[in-house]
Amino acid sequence: MGVTSEPSRLTAVISGMVQGVGFRFWVREQADRLRLSGSASNRADGTVRVVVEGSRHDCEDLLTRLTSGRTPGTVEHVRSEFSDATGQFQGFTVS
Repeated sequence: MGVTSEPSRLTAVISGMVQGVGFRFWVREQADRLRLSGSASNRADGTVRVVVEGSRHDCEDLLTRLTSGRTPGTVEHVRSEFSDATGQFQGFTVS
């Protein structure tokens, strides 16, 4: 098995016009398509925090989609980091 199939966690904080435009629900749809579990939540500073777990390849695919320019609203910046999966999530939640 290659490194890209190892379970990983992606944590991303997305800034721009990403609240009130359906962005979190779009993220959930993308995560479902990629078989990722996790969450997307609005933060008080106007950003959205996304945490997903799954194969490294699928997490990287979601990150590419987040920065594609084809999201609801307007993404100005994505700060992201990868770490080991924890198994914390069952499905995907939006809050």
